[in-house]
Amino acid sequence: MQTGEQRGTVIVRPDVRSIVVSGLLVAWAWGGAAFATETYVTADALFLQRDNESNERPLAVDSNTGATAVGTSDLRFPVAGGVRLFVGRHTAGGCGWEVGYLGVYGMTADASAAGNGGLDIAPDLSDEVASLRNASLADCSYTSAINGFEANLTATSEHVHRPRETAYAADGVPSVATIDWLAGFRWAGLEEAATIGLTTPGLGTSQYGVRASSNLFGGQLGVRGRIDWERWSLEGQGKAALAGVVLAQSQAPIVDAFNGFQERPAQGAEDGGVGGIFDWNVAVIRRVGEHWSIRAGYTMLWLTGVALAPDQFDFSIAPGAGTNLVGGNMIWLQGATLGLEGRW
Repeated sequence: MQTGEQRGTVIVRPDVRSIVVSGLLVAWAWGGAAFATETYVTADALFLQRDNESNERPLAVDSNTGATAVGTSDLRFPVAGGVRLFVGRHTAGGCGWEVGYLGVYGMTADASAAGNGGLDIAPDLSDEVASLRNASLADCSYTSAINGFEANLTATSEHVHRPRETAYAADGVPSVATIDWLAGFRWAGLEEAATIGLTTPGLGTSQYGVRASSNLFGGQLGVRGRIDWERWSLEGQGKAALAGVVLAQSQAPIVDAFNGFQERPAQGAEDGGVGGIFDWNVAVIRRVGEHWSIRAGYTMLWLTGVALAPDQFDFSIAPGAGTNLVGGNMIWLQGATLGLEGRW
């Protein structure tokens, strides 16, 4: 009986190698990022057009007709250049990190008007300062620059599509789809200056200048999706940061250029508020080597809750003039990107 029982017993020994191989295949198919370690760097040149949500009002007027000679809506920015840099790492387990910098420089808008001795700065200030009325040329300038920094932690999921024969040709092309969930910190700084200059032939130029500064700090969430196939990749990304905003404005002294009398000393103000930093971009990527690729795309950037320099002009002659701060406005930039990407 004992011998017969032994003969009828089937002993199953697990094949460790089969289990390991099966597990790796499943992980590769459903979560390859858990086993991938990758360092990446991107550098994009930005070519951006800017629009403002500013308060429309006259800066210089024609005293003969009362019409606006130059208004804030006349200060329109041409395409400005900038740069966006990122360095990051996908680590084992699907976690990672990245840091980035964004700068937009040389945003300059100018507007001017000519008149036969009938151009004034907007009243009531022109009534008190002789060199700011009855001019032949009004020239207004507006400059701006943006700098920003961000640091994010990433959680990555990956799906590998292996080629297979079906009725759809796309099924025969292998691809890897990756999603990065982002969470981190972001800062953006907006620095601006604006000047109104009135020129009277034979008597010179008198100016009124202001500066505005906005610093936004906040937590950020975002998502980035990417698909890689053959030598091409397509990437899209959206991020949003709710930020506290520190605002400041400063005003140069207002001096009558004809007699040297100082109508108003240097003034300024500070305030705080709430704003946001939002961006969205998409890029097409072409690999040109084992590690390097060329990128081209489109991007948009919004800053809300900011102070714009032209809004800080105060043409009042009342006590405390020049000590108000106007904030809560928005800027929007959009345009093309072109750059390089490296992955190791």
